[in-house]
Amino acid sequence: MNQKSSPHTLGHESIGKLLLEYSLPAIVAMTATSLYNVIDRIFIGQGVGPLAISGLALTLPLMNLGVALGALVGAGAATLVSIRLGEKRGDEASLILGNTVVLNIILSVAYSVIMLIFLDEILYLFGASDATLPYAREFMQIILAGNVFLHSYMGLVNIMRASGSPAKAMYTTLATVGINLI
Repeated sequence: MNQKSSPHTLGHESIGKLLLEYSLPAIVAMTATSLYNVIDRIFIGQGVGPLAISGLALTLPLMNLGVALGALVGAGAATLVSIRLGEKRGDEASLILGNTVVLNIILSVAYSVIMLIFLDEILYLFGASDATLPYAREFMQIILAGNVFLHSYMGLVNIMRASGSPAKAMYTTLATVGINLI
């Protein structure tokens, strides 16, 4: 994989080469992200027990919603960045990057505040029992505390790929999995 890829090679390299250069890091990153979730479940299942796994299962839709919001902003921004870089308007691409960071911070804080205010009610709505609620609440509070980083990661990793750095995006994802392991 070419570490010195640039957005300008997209118009000149062969499609096969670009497909490998961009898809392989994305596949590795997605596989690592799946392992991230498996590792969480193994650790919690072995360390805490089945009620904690049930609590964790209750939080998955809420976690996915948070990821989706960050990815929503990131995918839209990545598209705009790609277009601007293709038009050789790097200054505008930089402005889009800045707006992405600000929007992700605003969305993540708003999401976290709303979730924290209504967390018990939402978890009960998702099927929590009195036995599983404490586990789900504790896990979700930890996730929400770091939500601004998750949103930022989801937004910025897409822009990394779109601006010609698919390998950096992959390494960033691998680093997050490594941090989770630690």
